Amino acid sequence: MAPDDYFRVIFGLVAVIGLIGIAAVIARKAGVVSLPTAGGRKRRLSISESLPLDARRRLLIVRRDDREHLIILGAQTETLVEEGFEAAIVDNEDAAPRPNPFAELRNAFGATLTTGRSANRDAA
Repeated sequence: MAPDDYFRVIFGLVAVIGLIGIAAVIARKAGVVSLPTAGGRKRRLSISESLPLDARRRLLIVRRDDREHLIILGAQTETLVEEGFEAAIVDNEDAAPRPNPFAELRNAFGATLTTGRSANRDAA
């Protein structure tokens, strides 16, 4: 291998590792990932819901233990709207299962997807 090839391989490796690092930082800042707690303990604090009110303010329901707090976060301010109300218990047993939106497509094109050929070509 020529020295130019080694340079390309090393530069490509550094570039890929750098892009992975940048993506990890952005994901952590956006709140996509969170680090596990020490000792595998259950987290006591979580954000139950988040709703943007406008470009600068966001409404949050923060859960702590079995209590929830309603907070409005602004660019420079935080306002506690309501505190200490009981956490809502969501019961999903009453909810009907949602139909698969792709079920009709799977039935219509099932033979095409499994065999890789369309029905028109098989008839010809």
